[in-house]
Amino acid sequence: MTPMKRLVIIAAAALALPAHADTWKSLKDAAKQQAAQKAEEQLNLPQAAPQGAKVYFIEPKNGAEVTSPVRVVFGLSGMGVAPAGVNQPNTGHHHILIDDPAVDFTQPLPATDQIKHFGGGQTETLLELKPGKHTLQLVLGDWKHQPHNPPVMSEKITITVK
Repeated sequence: MTPMKRLVIIAAAALALPAHADTWKSLKDAAKQQAAQKAEEQLNLPQAAPQGAKVYFIEPKNGAEVTSPVRVVFGLSGMGVAPAGVNQPNTGHHHILIDDPAVDFTQPLPATDQIKHFGGGQTETLLELKPGKHTLQLVLGDWKHQPHNPPVMSEKITITVK
């Protein structure tokens, strides 16, 4: 069923129930939300991030000396985790930026050696890193791998791989 047919059916149902103002308001709100999501998809706009949302490293800690593979555990507050391709408000999935790659936060994040995607909704990983100092930063991406607006990013941490 097309979105327009769905909207017409919702509107017709609402008109058939004039005595049920709450039902009409709920249907109208659902239609508005669906139209807004459709416009967001067509314009390729980033999802809005809720105020106070934070992504952070649980492990490793800033300044840690580690061995490869490095166990990395992601933390998130104020939002939920959803796999890539699942368009739900106030959710996203993790990406790790390794050693300060150039990133355009207005576009979906590319998958590279320096930008690791966790589109399955993973909340931890093992990273193979060469010996030496490395910076890591988490960025939450929406259902299409695009950073939210404003971006939900962790502080950069520096680790040393032995």
